[in-house]
Amino acid sequence: MRRFRVICLFGLSALSLSAYATSWAALPMKVPRFLVDAFAVTVFNGPIVSTYFGTPPQEVGLTVDLATDWLAAYAYDCVLCSGGTSFNALLSSSFQSLNSAWTNSIPGFSGTEVMDLVSFGGILNAPGRQFALIESGANQTLQAAIQNGHLGAFVNPSNDTSPSTHIFSQLYQSGQLLNPVVGFRFDPLNPKITIGALDPADYDGNLNWVEINAPSASFDSLNTFSIDGMKGYNGSFIPFGNNLTANLDSLVSTIAIPNVSTYISSPGFMGPIVNSVTSSGDLVYPCNVTTPYVALSATINGVDYQIESTGSLLRPHTDASPEGYCSVGIVNKSDTLLPSVSLGLPFLRSVYLAYRFPTDGCPGHYGFAFPAGANRTSSQISQIPASTPTKSAQCLQFTTPTSTPSPYIEVTAQQKLLSSDKYNVYGETDDAVYLAGVDDLSQMDFLAPASAAPAPAPSSSSTEVPMFVPQPTQSSGMYGVFDTPQHGLVTLVGVDDLPQMVWYAT
Repeated sequence: MRRFRVICLFGLSALSLSAYATSWAALPMKVPRFLVDAFAVTVFNGPIVSTYFGTPPQEVGLTVDLATDWLAAYAYDCVLCSGGTSFNALLSSSFQSLNSAWTNSIPGFSGTEVMDLVSFGGILNAPGRQFALIESGANQTLQAAIQNGHLGAFVNPSNDTSPSTHIFSQLYQSGQLLNPVVGFRFDPLNPKITIGALDPADYDGNLNWVEINAPSASFDSLNTFSIDGMKGYNGSFIPFGNNLTANLDSLVSTIAIPNVSTYISSPGFMGPIVNSVTSSGDLVYPCNVTTPYVALSATINGVDYQIESTGSLLRPHTDASPEGYCSVGIVNKSDTLLPSVSLGLPFLRSVYLAYRFPTDGCPGHYGFAFPAGANRTSSQISQIPASTPTKSAQCLQFTTPTSTPSPYIEVTAQQKLLSSDKYNVYGETDDAVYLAGVDDLSQMDFLAPASAAPAPAPSSSSTEVPMFVPQPTQSSGMYGVFDTPQHGLVTLVGVDDLPQMVWYAT
């Protein structure tokens, strides 16, 4: 099931260019240390970035999606939504419902259109931002792919000559962004997103820019670009044909290539691996004796990008894997539709990605480099792109930041609900925790038993009001005790003070 191909949903607030200082934000992302077994289809592998909604702000960890443009947060009472954070509209003083269903709702994944403040780290702010508030998340495919909410990090190229309604474009048009560019590191070494600038400390080598060139605005994968091909173990191209294209997909944990049998049937492409393909068509390698190496590279504009094997292409063995085998994140692309190749998380975790979103008459571009600190040789890093995009001088010259703004968020709405003291959790030996709403509970007064000594009378100078302690009274009747003989009738204390139940005849 392919994700929504979405027409832009969001309205713009009237923001003057002088309302904000030009800046950029560097925010950490959460990614798994390794991608899980391909057989475990319900396990979440995606990247998450903290985003703030409402006044006071509420932190929601949005799933980053490179292929679409829609913005959404899961409602706090969302039915069957996955993840651990959500947005509570009742806690926001700036929330506004638009009283209309989300236009992209489908059975099992639906919501309403709303507006509120959206902020990245308190540095970049979009007041009156329209987004979808998801109220039902029962769709199993999307449960596994999206947690907490959704940040569509792709600006629809059909809007490059008119005011775009994407949140990145809105921030740029309001004068908040230093540059119309976003940087991504999906690797577990230093996962992060930079909005408004590219940090030179995040990558090694030259930025290899290619233009995003989907055939038309109605094309299913709008973030499509040209690639030279895919290479195997021996460094030669796997024969997939000519004029190849690829897209980027941060919600899938595999690399999809055509005719995967060509790859696995040749030791030159696959390497010295005795492999096995399960009955369901999943590629697995033996891993009970040694750790195999999965050899696959993507060549883009003359530069080879090695795709990480351990933790990305090669998955840890799990109970769902065949005994003695580990699954491999390479799947067959059975259809002949473009793009030719789909580069999912294994590729994204192996490169540094820059995205120049379309604006000011410039088309969208992707830039690729090597993540700083990754295990890459000097010969790999020193590769030179084969060509330069046509509008490079006009569209790909960016201001380098001289400092990194610190994220700043006042006490969030969730933090305001937490107790002032910590409480121990019964049966747990970990540290005590804060509890939500405890300080708002009414206090309980413990009354002394009737047999206790009476409290001393207050002194004449005391302003304390003595507390009235009601005396318990015996019941006027006798009551039988369940499963005891007749002589077990007893009187009960306080029964006469209980409200009476009236039985109505039918």
